[in-house]
Amino acid sequence: MANEGGEAAFTWQGRREPGGPVHEQLDDLTAARDQMEQLVRVIVEIGSDLDLDVTLHRIVHGAMELTGARFAALGIRASDGALTLFVHEGIDEGTARRLGDLPVDGGLRVDDLSTHPQAGGLRGHYPQLRAVLGIPITVRAADFGSLYLADDRPGRAFSDTQQAAVRALATAAAAAIDNARLFERERETGKWTKASREITTALLSGDPQTGPLQLIVNRALELADAEQAILLVLREPDLPADDVDTLVVSATAGRYASQVIGQQVPMDGSTTGGVARRGQPVITDSFQYPIEGFTDVGERSAIVMPLIADSRVLGVIAVARHPHQPPFGNDYLELVSDFARHAAIALALAAGREHALNQELAQADTVDDAVHAAAQELRRLWRARRVLAVTFPARNAPTGIAFGAPHVVSVGEPAQWDDLPSETRAVLESLRDGDLLAPNASLPGTAGIALQHPDGVLVVWMELVAQRPFTLEDQTLLTVLAGRLGQGLQRVHQVDQQRETALALQHAILGPADLPHGFTVRYQAASRPLQVGGDWYDIVDLDDGRIALIVGDCVGHGLAAATVMGQMRSACRALLFENPSPGAALVGMDRFAARLPGAQCTTAVCAVLDTGTGELVYSSAGHPPPILVNADGTTRMLEGGHTIALGIRRDWSRPEALVTIPARATLLLYTDGLVERRRYGLEHGIARAAAFVQDGRVLALDDLANQIMSGLAPTGGYQDDVALLLYRHPAPLELEFAAEASNLASTRTALRSWLGRVQVDADQAMNVLVAAGEAVSNAIEHGHRHTPQGTISLAATALVDQVQLTITDTGCWKTPQPEADPHRGRGIELMRGLMQDVTIKPGTAGTTVHLSVRIT
Repeated sequence: MANEGGEAAFTWQGRREPGGPVHEQLDDLTAARDQMEQLVRVIVEIGSDLDLDVTLHRIVHGAMELTGARFAALGIRASDGALTLFVHEGIDEGTARRLGDLPVDGGLRVDDLSTHPQAGGLRGHYPQLRAVLGIPITVRAADFGSLYLADDRPGRAFSDTQQAAVRALATAAAAAIDNARLFERERETGKWTKASREITTALLSGDPQTGPLQLIVNRALELADAEQAILLVLREPDLPADDVDTLVVSATAGRYASQVIGQQVPMDGSTTGGVARRGQPVITDSFQYPIEGFTDVGERSAIVMPLIADSRVLGVIAVARHPHQPPFGNDYLELVSDFARHAAIALALAAGREHALNQELAQADTVDDAVHAAAQELRRLWRARRVLAVTFPARNAPTGIAFGAPHVVSVGEPAQWDDLPSETRAVLESLRDGDLLAPNASLPGTAGIALQHPDGVLVVWMELVAQRPFTLEDQTLLTVLAGRLGQGLQRVHQVDQQRETALALQHAILGPADLPHGFTVRYQAASRPLQVGGDWYDIVDLDDGRIALIVGDCVGHGLAAATVMGQMRSACRALLFENPSPGAALVGMDRFAARLPGAQCTTAVCAVLDTGTGELVYSSAGHPPPILVNADGTTRMLEGGHTIALGIRRDWSRPEALVTIPARATLLLYTDGLVERRRYGLEHGIARAAAFVQDGRVLALDDLANQIMSGLAPTGGYQDDVALLLYRHPAPLELEFAAEASNLASTRTALRSWLGRVQVDADQAMNVLVAAGEAVSNAIEHGHRHTPQGTISLAATALVDQVQLTITDTGCWKTPQPEADPHRGRGIELMRGLMQDVTIKPGTAGTTVHLSVRIT
């Protein structure tokens, strides 16, 4: 049912043809149903797209469809409340703006616009509008704008039903607008984020197409949909912003770009200078101290943003829109400010490229490490596909023959000299024979340069991802970096030679490389680059079968402290051989330290251990207390026998203390570099070390030592020398014997004695003895049936809650054949029944059996 204009029946305001009550009810129901279906369809359509502009146009078109109106306009409010942007259909922009002058408030419905007191702007205007319906649209409790519907046909008026339908549409439109705005914000955020990444990448790689400042203003102009963009930098960039009095326009984009570049703006009394001083962005439509060609072209919305990196102002970006464009909103300020922060960071990184290379060289311990680190840094800076660093050895002067083949370091893709194409090898050799520090960029997408290497000539060759020309800016930077690299390699070479000498000295005087069973040590010197220090550890086998343990700390770092340490360590060893008493040894070291320059205030803890009984006698001279952690986790600080540091007072009494180390307990001796930290008391560090031992008591000693060293290491590494010594009682049992049955009894006796020291109960000990006996018997009988001269080793280790055994032979086990002899070949089943885990690993060199059982 449609009228003459094609509108739905509910748009008519005339009377129905007479009919019966039933027909009238049916007509009403049909009209209501049609109206509801149409409303639902329109609402679905306006919410089906997340593009804001499309959504707004669908709202306007849908309202016209619902009401049959010939004209419609949707006015959108700016931050000041004025309707500044119109979406319209059937009328032009001017008519839409005149409609926007009509106040809507809660709703507006006018049947004859000629009688409305505020419709003066529409009288006599074409088209001559008569009926008007206006509905406000509220989004998230804020006045988004007003929807106007109008008609110029005589006698036409909007009904209550139509007004209700448009209100329902406005409610649905609010949700659709909100969704579209959220989507548009996310999309806009993505654009700015992508641009930020592009700026960073281009700055770090040396973009050949445009300078970094120009790239920033180009992207800012494009993304802000602005008419102009400028970037101002400090005239004296090395000074703090507070000390600079002038900004200079260094990059421009958009209108009047050539007129604005190079202009100077005072920091004081200007909008841009104020932003640089305060470090805070602003939105403005008028500038203090106008810039000719930029801020003197009329009032328009602009954003001014500081470029800040590491709390330092690098410059200011300003973007301005056309006077007829919508002004920037506060929500947009966040997007642009984030872009400015990324751009500032990228600028700072670009300026620090040389510094980054110097940092890599400063951290390298060897020349090879320095070359590899430099190649990685160059690849990162230029986004190269591959960087080759080829060292050509020096040539013999009389013969001109090189002392060896070229050494290749390849970053990005692996390569050896012989793997390189002949053309590439020829280019590298020509660079070697040419002038040093003369970049070669004759082939697009490649660049190379030669520099001095301590062992000859180093040629750096870069293969870029894109086949682009290597610009003059790139070549200049590569020359500077290659010069720094050459200097750095010579410096690293000299330090490397000194380090080798120092480390040889350190290793000669530090402590034994081969440790007794049950001990592990760690040593780390804080002084770079020589990596030697004044801390030491020592483990000494005494004549009476006991073992002496010493950990000490001389004052200072480096070579001077290391030479004092070596003498103190040697003196302590000699004193212990003469009299195996910790107290007596410290008394003797006291007299020695008083006469040795640099040895005063040395601290040390000296202990003598009986590995059979666990009895430990110890004495401490001003040293942090040893830490003893039992198998059950209880912890004890060994603070007995503690007195002042060495060399302070002569003839000072050095008392001793006695403790018995329980089975499966762990003992930690250490120097204060492990636990001492600024702003924390020494007790705090000692407690942390004890907690690490307590938590890691189930680990093997080597793993526990690594965990302590890494867990207690401060950010940036240890700032003091560290020596660490760990012992777990009892020490592991290590046996090696000939593959003969006569050795079974002695092996069993040794294992039984060791299990007693571990405090394994009798029943469980018997299970271990039987299982180990089966493994040894198999090794003798089957593993060495053809090689009776072979050997067998047995290792037993006690953890906190577990005993582990490893039996290794040098033969080959016979494959079990139970069907041939049902009374044989049951040893493996017996081992599996007695132990919790049994692993047998045959191999060409022999067979290894791993047994483990949990201690109850």
